[in-house]
Amino acid sequence: MQNSDVVKVVLYARVSSKDQEKEGFSIPAQLELLRGYASKNNMIILQEYEDVETAKCQGRTKFNEMVKFLKNSKDCKTIIVEKTDRLYRNLPDYITLDNMPLSIHFVKEGCTISPESHSSEKFMHLIKVAMARQYIQNLGEEVKKGLKQKAKEGYVTGKQPYGYKKIDKRACVIDEVTALYVKRAFELYSKGDVSLRALGNKLYQEGLIYKQNQNIAHKTQLEHILKNPFYYGVISFMGEIYEGKHEPLITKELFDLTQLAFRKDNKPKHMIAKNFLFAGMIKCSKCGCNLSGEIKKGKYIYYSCTGAKGECEQQHIYIKEETIEKQLIQALSKISITSEHKNWISSVLAESFKDEQKYAKEHINSLNKQKQKLRERIDNIYIDKLDGKISEEFWMDKHNKWTQDLLTIQNNITAYEKANINFIETGTKFLKICNEIVDLYKIADNNEKRELLNYVLQNLSMDGEKLSYTYKPPFNIFAKGLSCNKKLPRLDSNQQPTG
Repeated sequence: MQNSDVVKVVLYARVSSKDQEKEGFSIPAQLELLRGYASKNNMIILQEYEDVETAKCQGRTKFNEMVKFLKNSKDCKTIIVEKTDRLYRNLPDYITLDNMPLSIHFVKEGCTISPESHSSEKFMHLIKVAMARQYIQNLGEEVKKGLKQKAKEGYVTGKQPYGYKKIDKRACVIDEVTALYVKRAFELYSKGDVSLRALGNKLYQEGLIYKQNQNIAHKTQLEHILKNPFYYGVISFMGEIYEGKHEPLITKELFDLTQLAFRKDNKPKHMIAKNFLFAGMIKCSKCGCNLSGEIKKGKYIYYSCTGAKGECEQQHIYIKEETIEKQLIQALSKISITSEHKNWISSVLAESFKDEQKYAKEHINSLNKQKQKLRERIDNIYIDKLDGKISEEFWMDKHNKWTQDLLTIQNNITAYEKANINFIETGTKFLKICNEIVDLYKIADNNEKRELLNYVLQNLSMDGEKLSYTYKPPFNIFAKGLSCNKKLPRLDSNQQPTG
């Protein structure tokens, strides 16, 4: 191969949690695979990028650095990555790379996506991206269930609130130093005659320091404290309130007075009635404010710009709900697929499910190893207690901590197992929507209609009575008329897409 023909590339590897990094197998294994692939294909590696962050997190540090490098590079337009879900776990990441003239080699999947790729290959790739994103959402939902159980038991689910300090992974106690700040903040603000900015200054004048490196708390920090029901003894999680195991800092009466004070401090805002079908979903094309609904003549629903940012030329234009809904149904009706496309989607879903099963199995194995180590520690420390090598207090402290760690690990294992089940249900739902979207919309209640519209459409705005919108991937492909594209090549059970 001549030097002029040598392909210059970057490698990208990612793990989706700090725990995986500690296990020490995922990133090194990925890089070894990618380097071997580059060497085999006479490619020159210019840069290697590694990310160790949560899978749902946008704006990954090294991912962004890689994108910047590729944009500025004149002779490197190629990424080598293990597989689809290592490169991007959300649609914004996909869109960022899709808008660049790149060739992406997915080593384990045996395919390459580039501007020259066949439309069917791009289509299959986009389905994989969408399903990988859905898998992470399913996993996140299952993890939240574990956190909800923790909240039900009366324990804080994240970082302890300001004014408290943690004594282990579950329980926290009052921090006598910072608690003084919190109590005084509630006492002063509850009177209703001071703004948040003035509150921060007043606390400082009284000699109360928020933090060593920040004397005065910001408005958002104070608001976060003053609206947190944790301080009167409860746990708030996903809109639900549970009785907490911690000692309250203030009374419920003082908390309620403080919430009333917020109404005096803040200017009235246009409230959006949530019972209207399209409330909060559509923006004004002129000023960007939401459209809100109202009933006229006792039965007709109209929408208009809230004018929350000031006077707007569309503030007094009222659009019938039927006018908006008719255009939305028309948008949904453009989504259609042939039976052949349905077979292709099914094959991609099956392939994606195998990938996610392998992904989950890898993590479950890792978690099981951690669980086994903890069990051995608990057994060994119990023997040490019986032999008199350690004190009862030390044994109890470690036993409680490691037992809670075991519960957390088991919750994560269960989350991965249930995410696999939900992945199958998501695939079924996806195909059903592709085939019956308008019928599904017409028989749905308002909540189901909103969910369906949010699943398919984005960037909804009104200009007069004309609705504008874009389709979320991969529905943007279907709406462009997939059935009008060139016929997709046949894909039998042994054939894999090639780059």
